[in-house]
Amino acid sequence: MKKREIWMADLPEGKGHEQKGTRPCLVMGKIYGLVCIIPLTSSENRSSMAFTELIDATPSSGLNQDSVALIFQMRTISEERFVKKIGEITEKQQESIDFQIKEMLKLK
Repeated sequence: MKKREIWMADLPEGKGHEQKGTRPCLVMGKIYGLVCIIPLTSSENRSSMAFTELIDATPSSGLNQDSVALIFQMRTISEERFVKKIGEITEKQQESIDFQIKEMLKLK
């Protein structure tokens, strides 16, 4: 698993508005058998929220419908939760997401 890849992963049962179930996730990094991910949702109305990025359904992304990367829900899960790789995002999209993470965490 590498940064920029989109994988189907089984997210554990969450609370409140946390994303759960088998869904596409963007890989941000991997260490010690854990993978930092950003979950995706097909609810495009979420793209108006802060710290999100619209990911188009393209052959390279592997998505069946346009989706929103929920950057503000970034978390770490076990690599055992991953089902299969479906695609990857562009370098430009990754740069935008990296910028938003820095803004969200106030890392300037």
